[in-house]
Amino acid sequence: MTEETHQFRVLEFYSGIGGMHYAFDASGHKGQILKAFDINTTANEVYAHNHGKKQLAQRNIEAVPIEFYDKQEADVWLMSPPCQPYTRTGNQEGSKDNRAKSFLYLMDILPKMTHPPNYILLENVKGFEESDSRDLLVEALAASGYAFQELLITPLQIGIPNSRMRYYCLARRTEKVGSFVHPVTGTLIGYIPSLDLEQNEAKEFVDGRRQGDLSGLSTPAAKRRRTSISTTTLTKDGATSKPDEETILADPTLAHRVEALDKFIEFKDTEDERMKKYMIPDKVLLKYGRLFDIVKQSTRRSCCFTKGYHHFVESTGSILQMVHEKDTATTFDEAEVLKTAETSDEAEKSENQAKALTLLRTLGLRYFTENEVAQLMGFPILEGKFSFPATTSLKQRYRVLGNSINVKVVSQLVQYLLTSATSESTKADSTKEEGTATETK
Repeated sequence: MTEETHQFRVLEFYSGIGGMHYAFDASGHKGQILKAFDINTTANEVYAHNHGKKQLAQRNIEAVPIEFYDKQEADVWLMSPPCQPYTRTGNQEGSKDNRAKSFLYLMDILPKMTHPPNYILLENVKGFEESDSRDLLVEALAASGYAFQELLITPLQIGIPNSRMRYYCLARRTEKVGSFVHPVTGTLIGYIPSLDLEQNEAKEFVDGRRQGDLSGLSTPAAKRRRTSISTTTLTKDGATSKPDEETILADPTLAHRVEALDKFIEFKDTEDERMKKYMIPDKVLLKYGRLFDIVKQSTRRSCCFTKGYHHFVESTGSILQMVHEKDTATTFDEAEVLKTAETSDEAEKSENQAKALTLLRTLGLRYFTENEVAQLMGFPILEGKFSFPATTSLKQRYRVLGNSINVKVVSQLVQYLLTSATSESTKADSTKEEGTATETK
């Protein structure tokens, strides 16, 4: 049976609103989601709304015995463990954080399983690669006979105007299913490998983490060494550089490939009544407006949308300026002059504040709608395959989106993970034979 006809059996851990499910569906591979594990009630309601309740398992992963996972005989594990133990705004306690318990359980049982998965994909925040949880991950993979490739990827690299740099680990049991299309580098790479055997052959570089002897990665000495390890990664042309989303946007060639936000905007008319609930409240606009990351429809980027979007002001996601012809900086400068004008007359001070607010309103600043955020994250909104239940509040929608994955990035990674070097070699040989046959005619 070839990989093209194989029906993969998939377990989806930390399934959220179904991002991994959509990514698998979009990968081009065939298969069945056996179970989707998550304990978040709101996320499960969204998942069920789009995929049905059959696969859902609202249970603590660590409370499920190893026998259950063995009985599933799953080919593929897809997972996006809680990111809070590793985020720069979190406590960064790694494996000591109680929210890492379920992930540690999976890593503990993996080498003990009778029927372990042949393929594993893990997604987490940038920073996971410097954690002790990452050490435990690669130790478990090595003990279980997996070859693995680590990556740092942002949606900007595949043309999506959203900054969401994430860590990924792809693992295969090579003795069972063969090698990756390209040899693993033993290092962290900053690009998605091509399925074309003649493109981006892995180039060796050093970042201090080799795949040779991984048995001691979780020792105290290894943890001390990890603090000095470089996170330099390998780019597609073989150069070494630290992944940087601003660099991607500053490169004219790469930036040109990134779509403008216009393609993802749901409502563009400032007079649209549906826009009212998304407009920035006057009090927030006047007091915190300068803290926002403001973008326009022509902009080719947006900040990472987090679960605090629409609730907190700073570093939770970009704000859209609907009146694109207005100069943002000039408007805020003029408003600031009015706000800070010195006067002892309370009536005049109040009038200046009102004028400043009126001026700022002319920009038409609003939050991205939940559907716009979902589109930027690759969910199939326009295809009519994803929507929210009417009972899910706006705040809940933003929260579950902020905890989700970029579907399009992960779909390309799933496609690569589940394609073996042998199947691609067969395709390449077939293409060459066809070409030779055509020449001899």
